[in-house]
Order: sequence, then C-alpha cells, then structure tokens
Amino acid sequence: MSRSLWRKIKSLEGKVEQLTRKPPNLPADPSEFCTKILRFEPTSYQRRLLESKAKQVLLRWARQTGKTTALACLCIIHASHHPGTATLIVAPGLRQSMILGERIRELLGRMPPEIRRAIVGQQMRTVFRFRNGSQITVLPNSENQLRGFTAHLIVIDEAAFFHNDEAIFRNILPPMLATTYGALIVSSTPWGKNTVFYQLNQDPDYEKHVVTWRDAAREGRYSEEFIKQLEKEREARPQIFKMEYEAEFIEEVDTWLSQDLLAKSCSEELEFLSFESQEKGRFHMGVDLAEHVDYSVIAVVRKDEGRLSLIHMHRFKKGTSLASVIGYAKILSERWRTIQAIYVDKTKHGDYIVEDMHEAGLRQAEGINFTQNTKQEMAQLMKQRMQEGILRTPYDRDLLDELNAERYELTKTGKIAFSHPEGTHDDRFWALALAVYADETASPPPSRPIARTT
Repeated sequence: MSRSLWRKIKSLEGKVEQLTRKPPNLPADPSEFCTKILRFEPTSYQRRLLESKAKQVLLRWARQTGKTTALACLCIIHASHHPGTATLIVAPGLRQSMILGERIRELLGRMPPEIRRAIVGQQMRTVFRFRNGSQITVLPNSENQLRGFTAHLIVIDEAAFFHNDEAIFRNILPPMLATTYGALIVSSTPWGKNTVFYQLNQDPDYEKHVVTWRDAAREGRYSEEFIKQLEKEREARPQIFKMEYEAEFIEEVDTWLSQDLLAKSCSEELEFLSFESQEKGRFHMGVDLAEHVDYSVIAVVRKDEGRLSLIHMHRFKKGTSLASVIGYAKILSERWRTIQAIYVDKTKHGDYIVEDMHEAGLRQAEGINFTQNTKQEMAQLMKQRMQEGILRTPYDRDLLDELNAERYELTKTGKIAFSHPEGTHDDRFWALALAVYADETASPPPSRPIARTT
C-alpha cells in the first residue's frame, strides 16, 4: 500500500470517528453549563439572558458588568447544544468583533480537556467549528460580507455605531433569519437617538435587558474602590456617566460633534494602522502638543478617491518630551510615503517648535496658532467633512467619547468659543482637526502643481 493511499485511509477513518463519536453529556441548563463546563459563575442578570427563549433580545448593559462574557457563553452553549447551526457575531469593525471572539476562545480554553476535545473542532482567527457541525463566525459590519449567510443566532454588538444601520437591520438581517426562525440579540451603549438601536428600544417585540452599575455592585462585580471612582466619574462627567454606567440615552446640549454624526462617520473598513507598518499614499498629519496636564497627540489622515480617512492616532503619555513627539513624527514620515504636510499647534511653544521639526528633517511642518478664528475654521471644516460623508473614522469608543465631549457657545461678537468639560480632554479632537485642515489648506508638493485651497 502506497504511503499516500495510507494517509487518505487514515484521514477518512478520522472523519468517520468524529462523525460517529458519541457526544458528551452536556448540562442542558445554561447556568450549570457555565459553572461545570466553562468554569464561570454567572450573575443573576447574566443567567436571565442565558435562559431567555425570546427570538428578539435587546441589551443595554453598563461597562464592566460582564456583557462580553455572557454573550460569549451564550454563543458557545448554543453551538454545543444545536448541531449544524450557524452563529454570527457582528460589530462596527473586525477589531470590536474579535473582542467577543477572543472571549469565546478564552472560555473554550477553560473547558475540561476531554470535553473540549469531544465538542470543539477547529479554532481559527474568525471561525470556531464544533464537531457537531455548528459554527461561530466573527464578522465586521460589512453588507458585502454578511450577504448570503443563513444564521440561527446573530449577535450584534455596539449596534448604535453602525453607520449603515438602516440597511443592516431592514435589508440584510431579516433574510438571514427567515428560514431558520433564528434569534437576534442586539447590544449597544445608548449612543444617539437617530439610530435603529434607539428605535428598537421603543419596540415592544424586543425583550429588554437593562443592567446598570447598581446591578453589578449588588452582584459584587465592582470593588469598593471602583465604586468610589464611579462617584468621581459621575461628578466629573455626568453625561458620559449616564450613558456608560446608567445605560441611559442622553440629551446632547451644545455638543459640537453629535453622537449621531460620529456614529455615521464610523467605517467598518477602517482600522488604525500601527506605527511599525509601511504605508504609501497621500497623508496629512496633525500634531497637538501638550504642556503638563494634557496629552500630545499625533493624527494622520489619508486622502483616497475623494475620501478622507483617519488611519493613525497616537496619544503620548503625560510628560512625554517634545523631542520624543518630534522623533515619532520623523520616523512615521520616513516609513509612510508620502506625508505631504504636518500642521502643528505652535500656540504654547512658538516658532521654535517648527524650527526644531525642520532641523529634524520634517520640512513639511507648518505651525498653526490656535486663535479663536483658526479654531473655529478648523472645527467647522472637520464637522462639514463628516456631514458630507467625506471624513471617516475607525470605531474607537475612547476617541468617539472625546470627540463628542467638545462643547461650543456663541460669543457676543458672533464667534464660536470651544471648550470641554472638566475631567475630559480634547487633544485628539484638535489633532484630527489639524490633520483635516492640513489636507484642505496645505500647499501641494512642487511636483504636483495643484492650486492651493483656501
């Protein structure tokens, strides 16, 4: 017998053994499955979700209440008990979807080895295959990638940040569940009221699960020290506290970039590029420099076919020297071809900071004084580009929170004055505004004789 034929026979024997192997006796009760198989003790509100039989479920859970773990358990239990089924996990971007995927991987690793070998097949980066024919697939919010799937369970995370939520919920998801009579679980932070997620919160057909920080505290998930920090958070950032820990929709007052606008600007196609990557294209950089209490931030946007994409943002630790910031910009400029202009805030440091950048080889650096007029011009341009659908950002909650925190008021002279609440920062806001402003107003390279935009 040839070696190749012997290998084929062994492969077939392995497949037959997998198909005929008697599945382990798994607990039918979800809480017992979590405790005995996944070695995780769910809270009362996690058990309520795991034991739900509803076909349409909506979650608004505060931060650090165990939502990701509960959803990961639910996906594993469903796949283990329902042979030949497909579970889909969808979030604004692949990076966000992978957070839930990694929690699934972690929980599978907690299983007793003999049970894991018996029920879990192949584990890949975005796909988990079970020996009973079930599969869990991790996907970004992409209409093209979602079309064609048939699913028995769909878990949507951070649904309020889907820029195409109408198309996803009205046109894409219903056909995927139509023939299976499958279940849909929709979860998100309460963000914006002009979203499908907000509408679903008013829909009586959805079973609602709302968990606040008080529920988590009662269950012992929050330490006393963390609860004390929450009290400070409530005083410093009451609006964000209501969203993040009370799980409430808020009324925005004097916000320059609304939650709805920021959500529509999120793109599932974008992920932040790393400092180590080698990139080519047409880039513009904004550099917001700090003194003591703030952060220095570098933002880079890429111009491509009329679209402006935020593809890199780095916030330095407090106290980072200006020399280190310049060095970072220098290396990035050498690796990425071509950063056509660098706009740097010179308000606090004067022309010498631009001279230092020139001496370091960053000849495309140009200083911008943050006067009331220039700040108004930059902020208006950034907002306009978002409204036009030209400026796109990756899904990043910390970034979106900071962009949403910027406030404005009209002065007696008819100008706009900008500020941010105590306890928040706006360094990333202005770094991005500088990068967008550079794209709009910087002189083009001599080799490309394009008229300067004013």
